[in-house]
Amino acid sequence: MIYLASKSPRRTELLQQVGVEHTIIDIEVDENINSSNSPQENVRALSILKCQEGVRKVITENMSSFPVLAADTIVVLEDKIFGKPESEPDAIAMLLKLSGKTHTVITAVTIGIINKDKAKFHTISVSSNVEFATLTEVDCKEYCKTNEPFDKAGSYGIQGYGSAFIKKINGSYSNIVGLPIHEVVEILKELGIAYWDKK
Repeated sequence: MIYLASKSPRRTELLQQVGVEHTIIDIEVDENINSSNSPQENVRALSILKCQEGVRKVITENMSSFPVLAADTIVVLEDKIFGKPESEPDAIAMLLKLSGKTHTVITAVTIGIINKDKAKFHTISVSSNVEFATLTEVDCKEYCKTNEPFDKAGSYGIQGYGSAFIKKINGSYSNIVGLPIHEVVEILKELGIAYWDKK
């Protein structure tokens, strides 16, 4: 059993697919990007921050000391980070910038192992490249009508309507969805965490 410090239904679905038994814990963190850091540094820092907050909640609320898993996903084009859009015009502008180009999706995953009132944190990051088709403004406006872009980094979801925009990917598909499942399972094994719900 692990705690998932994320309300993302996509991360829950990915963990369920491979039988990782987990309980969701609700956390709130400031996801502001530090412009002086690289995208890789930013995504790792946010992942660690989310995990630290999850661990803090487990300890202060006297919950069972299961490991805490947190993750952060960003879309990067030419060293610029594309987060979640703030509005429809923002989503359309992002999609048009990604149009016809190859961008990178980076997910950082942090696992916090709790021992009494202390924790050790283990972080990995995984990158995948995504080649976008050429989009028109009409394409983007129609896509926004689905409401899919508004809670996703880069304003699209590869597992939904946004899959129509994807010409090619290089790397982990689940990483683009929001959690690199192969790498997560490997780190759980390395850390000796019993995760598999065999029921």
